[in-house]
Amino acid sequence: MIANYHTHTHRCNHAIGREEDYVKEALVAGLQILGWADHTPYLFPGGYYSHFRMRPVQLPGYVQTIQELQRKYAGQIEMPIGLETEYYPKHFGNLMEFLRDHPIDYLILGQHFIGNEYDAPYSGLVTDDKDVVRQYCRQSMEAMNTGLFTYFAHPDLIHYAGDRKFYQETVRPMCAEAKRCGIPLEINLLGIREGRHYPNRYFWEMAAEEGCQVILGCDAHSPQAVNVPEAEEKALALAKELGLEVLPRVELRSIHR
Repeated sequence: MIANYHTHTHRCNHAIGREEDYVKEALVAGLQILGWADHTPYLFPGGYYSHFRMRPVQLPGYVQTIQELQRKYAGQIEMPIGLETEYYPKHFGNLMEFLRDHPIDYLILGQHFIGNEYDAPYSGLVTDDKDVVRQYCRQSMEAMNTGLFTYFAHPDLIHYAGDRKFYQETVRPMCAEAKRCGIPLEINLLGIREGRHYPNRYFWEMAAEEGCQVILGCDAHSPQAVNVPEAEEKALALAKELGLEVLPRVELRSIHR
C-alpha cells in the first residue's frame, strides 16, 4: 500500500492515540498518503447525538490538528482531510451545508445505519430481514449517485444470514451501481485483522464479476493499525484470486461545488 484514506482519531470516542503517532507509523509502513476520515459530525434534530462520532463543535479542532501535521511533515507524506459519512436522507443536505464551510477534501461512504440512524438498525447486525438488506442497498446507491463520495468503505458491512440467492440478487445491483458511478469499493483491513464478518467473499465475487475497482482501507483506530502487512497481504490475495483491480490510490471527489 502507498495510500490509506481511512484513518480515525480519538474524537470518534472509539479510537486511541495521538494523530502524530499515526503519521509516524504511516511513514514506517512506507505510505505516501495518509488520508484522515474520522466519523463525521451529523446535525440531528432534537439534541440526538450518536456516541461513535465527533460533535460538530469538534470539527475545527480536527481540521486544525491535521493542518499542523501537514505543515510539519510537508514533503514526507500527503495528508488529505476527509470524513467517513453516512447518507441519511432527511439530514444529508444540512450536513453538506455545514461541511462546505470547512476545508474538507473528501468523503468516504460508511453506511453504518440505514434510515436516519435514530430510526433504524445498525447495518452490521446479523439479520434475516430482507427489508433491511434492500434498504441498505437502496440507500447506498442513492449516496453514490450524489457524486460526493470518493469511495465506499466496507460495502459488505450488511450482515445477512438468509438465503444466498436473495443476497446476490439484492446486493449485485449495488455493485453494478458502484461500477457505473466510478466509485471504488474498499476491502476493509480492520475486518481482516479482527476476524469480522467482512470482507464477505460472496460480496467480492459479485464485485469482481461486475468489474468494480477496489481500494484497501486500514480503518485505523490506533496508530499501529496503519501498518498491518499481514492484513494487507490477505486482502491482496483475495483480490488476486477473484481478479479484482486494486487501485494504489484514488482521485478525491471534492464536496466544494
